[in-house]
Amino acid sequence: MGDILFVGDVQGCAAELHDLLLLAGFDRRRHRLALCGDLVNRGPDSVGVLQLARGLDALTVIGNHEVALLEGRRTATLDAVRRQLGPALDEWLAWIESWPTFVQGDGYILVHAGIAPGKRPEQCTREELTELRTVDGQPWFDFWCGPETVIFGHWAQRGRVDLELCKGLDTGCVYGGELTGLWWPRLDWVSVPARRRYYERVRD
Repeated sequence: MGDILFVGDVQGCAAELHDLLLLAGFDRRRHRLALCGDLVNRGPDSVGVLQLARGLDALTVIGNHEVALLEGRRTATLDAVRRQLGPALDEWLAWIESWPTFVQGDGYILVHAGIAPGKRPEQCTREELTELRTVDGQPWFDFWCGPETVIFGHWAQRGRVDLELCKGLDTGCVYGGELTGLWWPRLDWVSVPARRRYYERVRD
């Protein structure tokens, strides 16, 4: 398998994911797609994102929005996701439940949110891996010493993070920003604009 295209939080923006794959020249015969969680919720087509991810056998880690869906939390947007998934809801939930909280590969660790200081990913809780942003007021990645490069999402307000050992890919597509990808191992960035703002951000 050739290069991996890591993609930040899609959050139901299936059209933009198609746009990004096209712009990036993604070829399923030569490349692997990897998604850093939060495939669903708030955007218009969560089921379309899930279908694409499953159809391409994407590497996928679980994000906090998937956790909320699995835990049965009730919000207007999560209820909309359940309606979209329809009669196949239980089947989709079983698949999502099977996603890991992190994936460790050749020189990288893929995780949704972050890794707690002083820990390896396997020592972290699911909550840390899917929700962490700051520790004592500092970004968690200020504490990461490697040796792997951590590729993560979850922090749209922060936007793109391009440090030697940490690459943040959430650039707020669902809020009208961009959908961002990163080719590994060549570290080429690619992004497409949101087609529109799907969700008004109150806090992040």
